[in-house]
This record gives sequence, structure tokens and C-alpha cells, in this order.
Amino acid sequence: MSGKPAARQGDMTQTGGSIVQGSAGVMIGAPTGVACSVCPGGMTSGNPVNPLLGAKVQPGETDFALPGPLPFVLSRTYNSYRTKTPAPVGIFGPGWKAPFDIRLQIHDNELIINDNGGRSIHFEPLFPGETAFSRSESLWLARGGVPALHESNPLHTLWQSLPEDIRTSPHLYLATNSAQGPWWIRAGLRAYRERRNPYLPRCRRTGR
Repeated sequence: MSGKPAARQGDMTQTGGSIVQGSAGVMIGAPTGVACSVCPGGMTSGNPVNPLLGAKVQPGETDFALPGPLPFVLSRTYNSYRTKTPAPVGIFGPGWKAPFDIRLQIHDNELIINDNGGRSIHFEPLFPGETAFSRSESLWLARGGVPALHESNPLHTLWQSLPEDIRTSPHLYLATNSAQGPWWIRAGLRAYRERRNPYLPRCRRTGR
């Protein structure tokens, strides 16, 4: 079954609707991810182990949670399964993933976001001030370099909430899954070394 879609376009859902759009990353044994037991509704047994993959998994470990209007929760999941092209190792080590553990790889011919599920989401390169939207992932990716986006852009208002030095830097990339925010700010390693910007989480640059 390796390489087969986890769900095919045209298949019916439980509510009677049909699947009209697919994602290259949702394949059984696909390089960009795998339908695995650590995902909601997955299969586990024992300590727990995914019996189909033979992988040790830990569905959820919450280290601490701080309540508030925007709660801060530090939680982790573990999956020992490895694809042929796994995502970069996170801050907790191989196999561990956290909600904030998202990376951006900047290549000459594409941009790749490695999400906290171990998948790779591909975008075409962006010019300064340009934005792109992944319909399958409901994810926006924007590149800095302009003080304001065009008023017709759905991210126009959210863009203005950023500090000016963030908006006008072409070295910074920003991601969000909603026009209401929040932003996740990413940058190439070169930009991080040049700026030492406290807004930036750890990130990765590849290519020339």
C-alpha cells in the first residue's frame, strides 16, 4: 500500500460529501509524511505502538500550560517512524514534535515549510512583499520587504500589526493560518546572523 493516497479525490465522506482536493503529502508512506497513529483517530496498542508501522508513539506529553486570553501550552508528541526524507530534527531530538516546532527551508527554486507533524509543504519562491496561499493546508506564507500590502490582499490589516522593521525586511518570511493571526515569523540563517532579531525562532536555510 506504500505510496497510495490515504484518501482519494472523489471518495465519499461520512457526511455524504465528496473529496474534491488532495494533498501530495497525505500518502501512505509518502516522503512528505505518513498517516500514522500519533495523528487524531490513529491506531495504537500496547505501550503504545502502531501495529501497522511497528513504530513507538507517544500521542501527547504536556510539560506545562499557562492560562490566559492566548494560553501558552508546551506539549510534545513522539513517533519513531522515519520516512525516506524526514523533516529536520526538532529541539527535543529525533522523533519528537511540538506545536511550535515549524521550520522554513529556503531553496533557490522553492520554499518548504516543515510542519509539526513531520510533513513538508511546498511553495514557489516569493518576491519581497509577495504572499502565497495553500488551499489544501489553509496556510498563508508572506515575504517581508514592503511597508504595506495592497488593500485587496486578505492579509492587509494583519500585516499592519507587525513592527515596521519586520514588514520592510526582505529576509523575513511570515506564516499564518488566519487573516486574524497570529503570525509565525521565519528567516534564513543568514538574516538571523545579521540581525540577531529577538522576534525570530530557530530556522534553517538551504541552497546557495
